[in-house]
Amino acid sequence: MNELRLSTAWTLHGLRAIVLENRFLQLVILPQAGGKIWQITYKPLDAPLLWNNPRIVPARHTIHAHYDDLWSGGWDELFPNDEAGLLQGEFLPDHGELWTGDWHAEPFEDSDSIGVRLRFTTPISCFLVERTIRLRAGSGRFEIDYRFTNQNSEVYPFLWKLHPAFAVSAQHRIDFPQMTAVREPGFPGTLGEAPLSFAWPHAQLGASSLDLRNVPDASSRAVHFFYGTEMAAGWCAMTNRANGLATVLRFDPEVFSSCWLFASHGGWRNLNVAVLEPATGYPFQTQAMIDAERARWLAPGESLETSVLFATAEGLKSVGGIDASGQIYPGDES
Repeated sequence: MNELRLSTAWTLHGLRAIVLENRFLQLVILPQAGGKIWQITYKPLDAPLLWNNPRIVPARHTIHAHYDDLWSGGWDELFPNDEAGLLQGEFLPDHGELWTGDWHAEPFEDSDSIGVRLRFTTPISCFLVERTIRLRAGSGRFEIDYRFTNQNSEVYPFLWKLHPAFAVSAQHRIDFPQMTAVREPGFPGTLGEAPLSFAWPHAQLGASSLDLRNVPDASSRAVHFFYGTEMAAGWCAMTNRANGLATVLRFDPEVFSSCWLFASHGGWRNLNVAVLEPATGYPFQTQAMIDAERARWLAPGESLETSVLFATAEGLKSVGGIDASGQIYPGDES
């Protein structure tokens, strides 16, 4: 019996929902809400992996909507900017143009996989953005293939950032490869006493050292935000130490040269969430990114293509790496 199941018969809060499922994973995708992946459930443990805002439901939004006030959670994509502002003479919306888009979606089935091809043309920056989400049989992982094509008549700078929001608790642990964490001076959160840059994972706060791998309880009121730079490899991970379930994103570090972390553990709007954000540059201010020569650029007609792997594994307390096949390796549990 074929374990792969694809359904287009569902709606969620009035939005079209596409459901992809094998015996390990269930994905719910909302094309009309920015093409977001609303939820990824690891079925053997009945464990929802993404965070969904308990106070805000997914919906269609106008292009210049304010992201923070409408953030329903799940996995969004940010392009070609983060902070609202001018780029190439045009005012770009908060968190970019993709999350408010109504994406064209074409579900597909073939001999060993199911998936959906998503397509959207940004109305201001004039890029064709294509994403193919593919789930195979017998696997606790899936792939997303991306292509961004510049349809402008001139070279264009941009920031592209993955924005998966993970459900967390004090039993969770965050892992990155060896890297340098760079704080954002304009958003200190509760790391304001730490140096502006430090070696992951220890932030020196006065006389004490904070191990940022350990997710604090929501009662801590902690808020952490920094850019992970000079990464030794292209991955980031979240592990639930209570049930041993690890979740890893594997990406090309030549494309995603940094990985940001935004985490609120009760300290921002009483929310408890961690967003692991592979990004093509930093900081979040567009002009500052360009001035620092950290923006990506595409010439007219040029495309950027890359793939991202989402993988899960049981029996782990930490993550030390992932190979191209999706095999996850345990890390230092100290």
